[in-house]
Amino acid sequence: MRLRLTPLLALPLLLTLGTTQAESTASPGLASKRPGFMVSELVTMPHPMRLIRRDPQRFGVTPEQMERLRRDIMEVYPPQLHQRVQAAWSLERSIRRAVLEEGKDSAAVADQLDELVQLKRAATDIRIEALNRFRTLLEPEQYQAVMAASAEPSGSR
Repeated sequence: MRLRLTPLLALPLLLTLGTTQAESTASPGLASKRPGFMVSELVTMPHPMRLIRRDPQRFGVTPEQMERLRRDIMEVYPPQLHQRVQAAWSLERSIRRAVLEEGKDSAAVADQLDELVQLKRAATDIRIEALNRFRTLLEPEQYQAVMAASAEPSGSR
């Protein structure tokens, strides 16, 4: 049985704590005054490459491992993820504009909410795949150290 997400079921999925941020090429509209774009993640996940790029020696990452991480993670997953995050950002802006500026109700934006949930699910699937691939490229001790550092308040973003 496939569950169809209604706006009321989809809304809690959209109200998550984590965000993914990337640089936008579009200028923000009336509904958003922030530069760039931020999209809440469906499930908050760590961003371990930020930590490793900042200080690979802290985690004992060798130059060979860095090359494999670059080739197997950075060249593969960010382009896939960026496409979905940018589409989600555009949809979020459209939904905000429809609700806040045009007075639309949840039924009027139901299709957009469904599409947004699908985009966020696809982005989450990519993040999970990338994290699992990341795990295979590091030694268990390195992986645990990076995950522990990611859990620190300043480490996950």
